[in-house]
Amino acid sequence: LALGPSSGSRARVGQRAMAQTFSTGEYAGTGTPQGGVPFSPDHSYTGQQSTPSSASGQLRGGQQPLSPQGGADGHRSPKHGQQEDQMPLINEPAPRKYNLYHRIFLRQHSEKFADHAEFAAGAALCVTLMAMPFIMPPGSFERVDRLQAKGYFSRSTVLMFLFIVDHTLGQTMSNAISGLTGALLSVLNAALMHGVIPGGISESTPWFVSFAVSVHCVLFVWLVLWLNFGMNARIFCLSTFAFHWMEFMNPAVTDCVGTQLCSLKVGELVSVAIACGVALLCNILPTPSLAVWKARTKARETTQCLVNVWMDAAASLCGSSRADYRQEQMVADLKKMKAALETLDGYMLHSYYEFGLIRSVRNIREFLSRLKRTLNESTDRLLCTWNTCFGAGHDEMMTRLWPQVRDVIVDASKLLIHCTEIACGGKVLDHDEVPLRETAKRTREAVARLTASFKELKASKGIDGVTEELLDEHQIVFQVCAFGRITADLAEEFMAGRNTRPLPAAEVPTGIFERTVLADRNHLSFVVRSFAIMLLAFVAGFCGHSKTMLTYDAGTAAAAALMLRKAIGSSGPRNFGRLRGAVIGTIFGHVVFSMAGWCSWWGYLTSGLAIFSWVATSMFNHADPSDVTGGMAFGHSSAGASAGLLSAYFASNGIMEQCTTEVFTVNDVMGKSYFMIINSLAAVFLVFAVDTVLAPETAAHLATNAYSSALKVITEVVSDLLKPTVLEIRPHTGELAIRMRKAGLLGRQAEAEPRLWRNPWRGLLFGDAMISATNMRVTLSGMEHSSVEGGRLGGGKADKMRAFTKLQSFAQVRKVVVEMLEHVEDLLDSALSQETGEVMHALGNPQLRRDFNGEFAAAVKGFVAEVNRMPEISQERGAVNSLELDMAGQVSMILCCTWALVAEASQLQRCLLERAH
Repeated sequence: LALGPSSGSRARVGQRAMAQTFSTGEYAGTGTPQGGVPFSPDHSYTGQQSTPSSASGQLRGGQQPLSPQGGADGHRSPKHGQQEDQMPLINEPAPRKYNLYHRIFLRQHSEKFADHAEFAAGAALCVTLMAMPFIMPPGSFERVDRLQAKGYFSRSTVLMFLFIVDHTLGQTMSNAISGLTGALLSVLNAALMHGVIPGGISESTPWFVSFAVSVHCVLFVWLVLWLNFGMNARIFCLSTFAFHWMEFMNPAVTDCVGTQLCSLKVGELVSVAIACGVALLCNILPTPSLAVWKARTKARETTQCLVNVWMDAAASLCGSSRADYRQEQMVADLKKMKAALETLDGYMLHSYYEFGLIRSVRNIREFLSRLKRTLNESTDRLLCTWNTCFGAGHDEMMTRLWPQVRDVIVDASKLLIHCTEIACGGKVLDHDEVPLRETAKRTREAVARLTASFKELKASKGIDGVTEELLDEHQIVFQVCAFGRITADLAEEFMAGRNTRPLPAAEVPTGIFERTVLADRNHLSFVVRSFAIMLLAFVAGFCGHSKTMLTYDAGTAAAAALMLRKAIGSSGPRNFGRLRGAVIGTIFGHVVFSMAGWCSWWGYLTSGLAIFSWVATSMFNHADPSDVTGGMAFGHSSAGASAGLLSAYFASNGIMEQCTTEVFTVNDVMGKSYFMIINSLAAVFLVFAVDTVLAPETAAHLATNAYSSALKVITEVVSDLLKPTVLEIRPHTGELAIRMRKAGLLGRQAEAEPRLWRNPWRGLLFGDAMISATNMRVTLSGMEHSSVEGGRLGGGKADKMRAFTKLQSFAQVRKVVVEMLEHVEDLLDSALSQETGEVMHALGNPQLRRDFNGEFAAAVKGFVAEVNRMPEISQERGAVNSLELDMAGQVSMILCCTWALVAEASQLQRCLLERAH
């Protein structure tokens, strides 16, 4: 962090750095929470009940909290407390013991690497064990041979396992349900066709019957793609149905042979069920990998980071001594929070499949869902607090308020940690209720003391009502009071849910007929492109080409089904990667078989080691969380097949050949691989062609549109919040976070796509715009929560908010803010969408000469003078329980937020002018 000499620039730079963490920062790793209050297995808080000053030393690494001047407990002298320059810069977590199994996967060095390595090794081991019966001679495994004879176990079972297995039991269960659904749809539809036309199409079949069958199959493919099935259901259904359809249409096949279904058979379904069962065992052994456990770990990690950042931020904002490393500690903790919050949603959704109908698991999901809402709001409040520029009297005033600020944060942090443990357990136990109620009461009392001290300090300085010089101090105290209040609300809601009122239900997967999904524009685009790809692949396989491609061959359609992927942005780099994975995997598999496929012990050993090592490496790359698809949670492999998964699939298919004593040549190997490579190349070519023709826009256009839509939402919400006639307030921060995440993903894809005749993608400008949009979203979150009664969304706009927004002078404030946001929105849209020409067209915008900052400052002066004459301001000179209920505090909060929006828009305009050339 490059901190400037003035405290104002120091706060602004720190806020932008933390916003950059939430907009473009990458996750650096996971691990045990950093220091902090210990957690007990029975989800009870293990700290002793103590006074705020004595308990506050538990918030970071067992150290005492810093005073604003650097010492502990407000003492400057080293005799009474440790000076800030003597505090350790790095707080090491408590040492953890690792057994031999953990050390094999290097868990002592990196939790993230160990998770991926353990998953990849387990999946590769299962594939190797299932593949050995196909590598060794018949009779080596008699029971498996009997299963093969009945059609219950085949090479397809091993290959389908790769699409089903995932990081956690919940994710694997979700993939297994989708896979079974797809296989069932394929079998039922094929059985229906053979029931109507036994034996399939023959040379004597009338043309209109063949046409009717084709129409039926085409409609079936459309419905499978359009309905809200999981991606595994689409892949399993279409890849197997391709073979049923081709054999049904082939006149040369007149008897019930091969994979053709003359009646409903269960062999194909049993094969998929076996793959699902092995995948579930892979997640259970040797130690269970449950999504609900990971969700609890992420919740604890997020809570610990949050209380650390609140304490660091308060110590930095409430004193004259602000060390740079404190801000860097906050940025590091915020990175961990960002990663934990992003993965928490996915784990909670997947935990639904882990016996989510059982009451205990359902309670844990509901408690964690309610906790997550508090964590998100607390994070936004924290970042909004940092959006300040301090005046001359800030240090002296906030130093005197530091003890009260610290007490609120300490009590609220203890309460939040306790609530996190309760949420992880899924219920409030008897011995939890009394300390929970007492800590919540003590937190509210600390908030009341802070509010009273702040008002007394204002009165001692002769300041009454709203004043520009204390806007930022109002916001800091306002948000600290809000942090205390929302944690107390959470504890009281947990206790109320134990007695009479249940918690809101957690998120569950959507149904296959979900209207919002079926009518979604992105989903319809995926359906149309995938439908065109599958039809062209069926036609190519049906017609064939000379001796290069066989007729009535389902290989191209099956390969195209494997490459279906529901994602956003440019598909070119993804298709190239999947092509490499398919081709290299195919060649590797057959080359290994030709060199090691001998019926001898060393041949079995070499083949087993080859398939294990290749599948483990490929699945590790497939599990890389940096490959995030649009709208999909971390680790959600049902978004489609990646290059790593296709590489493991085709390599396993090539190695799983019966051992032999025949000597193979290179021509023999290429002969075996030829048609698989041709089918893969044809499928990828079709995907490229269809995406090129039907893809509506480039990744750069999509990124620009996604960002513009997010900025438009911000402008509209700010306009409604500041409009006195709008009474209902709906939260938009979650929607904005999704829109901005999508814009960020598209922006990274725009960096990689070829620009050809277009100008280079303005990546630096887009990065600046993402940081500014993150700041605006956080500021908007603070405005939304401070504009409703009691700070609780859903209660309607506060009466005091409606009162001061009706003032004539405030209309000018609103006008300047909205026009500034609209100006920046048009400016960015023009700059990012321009793809040709050396001169940026946005530089000709006449609004660039307008002094929005000066207009806003003048409007604020007029509004402050008018609002201080309101009777509500003078009536609230007495005590209130929280600054959130004080009208002067609410006015100051809104002015601070609007000022921050104008400042951020001005900063974004300056960035655009700097990047103009």
